[in-house]
Amino acid sequence: MEMERPPRPPLPPPPPVAVAAVAAAAAISSVLGDDDLLREILLRLGLPTSLLRAALVCRRWLSHASDPAFLRRFRSLNPPRLLGAYLSTSAGPAPRLRFLPIHPVPELAAAARRAGSFFDAFKGSAASIYDSRGGRLLVTTFDDRHESTHQVCSPLSPAGETAVVPPPPPPPPIQLANDDECVIYQYGEFLPEDGDGRSYFCVVMGYSELQTTMYLYELQGMNWIVRASAAAQLVLSPTRSRVMLFDNEKFYILYATNKILVCDFPSSSISFMELPNGVENKHSGCIMLSRGDGSGIYLMHVKESKLQIFHCGKDSDNPGNWVLVDYICLRQVCANLDMATWPSVDGHIASVKICAVGDNAKFMFLEMFGTVVFLDITTRQAEKVYELTPEDKELVSVRPLMLTWHPVFPLMENGCDQKELCTVQAAA
Repeated sequence: MEMERPPRPPLPPPPPVAVAAVAAAAAISSVLGDDDLLREILLRLGLPTSLLRAALVCRRWLSHASDPAFLRRFRSLNPPRLLGAYLSTSAGPAPRLRFLPIHPVPELAAAARRAGSFFDAFKGSAASIYDSRGGRLLVTTFDDRHESTHQVCSPLSPAGETAVVPPPPPPPPIQLANDDECVIYQYGEFLPEDGDGRSYFCVVMGYSELQTTMYLYELQGMNWIVRASAAAQLVLSPTRSRVMLFDNEKFYILYATNKILVCDFPSSSISFMELPNGVENKHSGCIMLSRGDGSGIYLMHVKESKLQIFHCGKDSDNPGNWVLVDYICLRQVCANLDMATWPSVDGHIASVKICAVGDNAKFMFLEMFGTVVFLDITTRQAEKVYELTPEDKELVSVRPLMLTWHPVFPLMENGCDQKELCTVQAAA
């Protein structure tokens, strides 16, 4: 007679933690498995470096992250970020460029270190930065024999790429009215928004007794090519102004007390643009121009503790039709900086100077009472980034460095070790 076996006891229910883990995994899978939701998540990563790391997860993520339409949306939501700025002073015979990180975050620490050590390789030479754009620098170095070398540098590239390029072209021949007439030339050098890292623009201005002539040169394949020229019967004297702007079509230079000289290369015309009402070029550093990403230009004017920002549209019928778009009281936004000299600012118009500005008037660097201040115009946040010392003598320039755009994605090949590839890209 067989004995009946007692029924097995029921299995204990899974622990709550395991249930929660399974539910979380299912929820994550349902979200990340939806292409539309995945793209929305990737759009909000914020930094190109974060997007690159996400693209290394799998081929599907890479396909979304590297899609041109997606990248356009990503850039519109996450415009190029300011990493820091190179500061130059007149200290010593060969002053060293000093890098100042702005609002550093852990993910960009490696990039900031790379930018900070980039000019260590230039020891023994004096270096000047003529322009900075898109993570690239236009640099001229001078050795102990005062011989100069022009270079286009990419401090944030993995190898710190540097390309030696030809110096600006010689001045073009200009027909003179008589043998006694002379021409005085002035140069402006600018990096393109994009490029191969071996090109830049040069605007050559020629002033004679009868006319003003401008030539636009572009360096291509290590050769200078004349892209456009313009001439006008304007009797002008060369200006010492360093307030220049080139937006791929028009060249602007601050001229005299209340005018901007404008050269429209597509139409080969040269004209004047009036400054906004009430704005005058009283002293060096009170006016700066900013690119408007195809929407015209911005003009930033500081007087005592008042900062005004004007905009002039690209297609405006009146080229001097300025619109006041922002007003900032520097005394208020800089109240947290504990500047003891602020009460005496009124009446001393040269106490505050604009050193550099970002595109679309998003930020600026100011020199205020021996201190370099970074001002985020969008958030109204001001921050001391450097205090000048007696050894610095005076501030020469501040050149912002933006994060490189756009990210360079890897080519996924069969048999590629994803973990190894992710490590290499993250280290770069």
